[in-house]
Amino acid sequence: MLVCLTLLSGLVMGRQEVKVGDSPNFLLITPDGRHAVVSNYGSDEISLLTLDPLQEVKRVAGGYAPLGLAFSVDGKTVFVSNMESGLVKSFSLPELELQESFKVGHIPTDLYATPDGYYLAAANWGKGKFGRIDFIDLQKKRVVKSVEVGVRPLALISNASGTTFYVANSAQETVSVITLEDDRPIKTIPVGKGPDGLALSANGRKLYVAHSRSNDLWVLDIRRDRVLYKIPLPEGPFRIALAPDESSLAVACNDARVIAFLDGEVNENSRAVKIRVRKGPVDVHYTPDGRHLVVACEDDDKIVVVPVPNRRPGDRH
Repeated sequence: MLVCLTLLSGLVMGRQEVKVGDSPNFLLITPDGRHAVVSNYGSDEISLLTLDPLQEVKRVAGGYAPLGLAFSVDGKTVFVSNMESGLVKSFSLPELELQESFKVGHIPTDLYATPDGYYLAAANWGKGKFGRIDFIDLQKKRVVKSVEVGVRPLALISNASGTTFYVANSAQETVSVITLEDDRPIKTIPVGKGPDGLALSANGRKLYVAHSRSNDLWVLDIRRDRVLYKIPLPEGPFRIALAPDESSLAVACNDARVIAFLDGEVNENSRAVKIRVRKGPVDVHYTPDGRHLVVACEDDDKIVVVPVPNRRPGDRH
C-alpha cells in the first residue's frame, strides 16, 4: 500500500492558539459548537474555551489527574474522570461549578454518556491485570454494572444508539465489544500495537483504530470481522476525529507533532496530509461545520485551531 505523506507548512490563515493549563489531554466541543472543554491533566484543572475567537474564559480545579470527558444529553453538564482518585466529577456548563462526584474503578480514563441520558460509561484500568467498563446510572447516581475487558482500556466509543460499546485495550492489542445487557464482552477484536484511538462510522459498520506503537491506522469491517485497510501514519498516532459528514478523518500524531489528515473515504490509495501544530498533540476534534480542527497539544500546554485543508479539483469526495 502506497501512502504519500505531504507536509503543509503554510496553514496560517485562520489558525489560532491559546495557552491553557499544564498538559492538556482530552477535549470536547459543546453540542452548540460555541465552546470547548479541556482536561489539563498536569495541573489538575479543566478549562472552558470559546472557539470564535479562541480564548480561555474559565479554568477551575478538575480533580486529581483529570482526563476523560463527556457531556450530558442536554449539554448542561460535563463529566470528568479523575485517574488518580478513581472518581468521575460532574460540572455545570458554562459555570464549571462542581455538582457531584461518582466513585468508579481504579484509574478511570475515557468516558461516554449514552444518548438516552441514563448511563455514563467509564473505562478504567482496574487494580489487577485486566481493566473494566463501569456503567453509572445517572438517576441512581452509582455504578450499577461492571464488565471486565482487556489490559489498560483507554479509548471508549459507542454506536449511535448507545447500545454497543467499543474499548481499545492499549496494552493488549485488542478492542473489546460490550453491551449493557451482557456481563462479558460479546467480542474481542485483535488489532495492532498500541491501540489508543477509536472512531466509528455513523452507520456502525466501520471501526477506525489508531496504533501509537505500530504507527498506523486500521479500518475494520465490523459486520464481517475483517481488516479492510492498514494506512501508515506519522509517529505516535493517538486520538481520531471523523468529520461531521464523514468526508475526511484526522488523527493526532503525538511524537510527530502533526495532525494526519485523510481526505475522502479511506482506502488503500489514501494519502495522509501532515498539518503542523504544536508539541505533543493528543486529541483532535472537528468544529461542527467541519471547517476547522481543534487540537490539544500536551507538551506545549496549548489548544490550537487550524483550518481543514482545502480539497483540490479532482480530489475524491
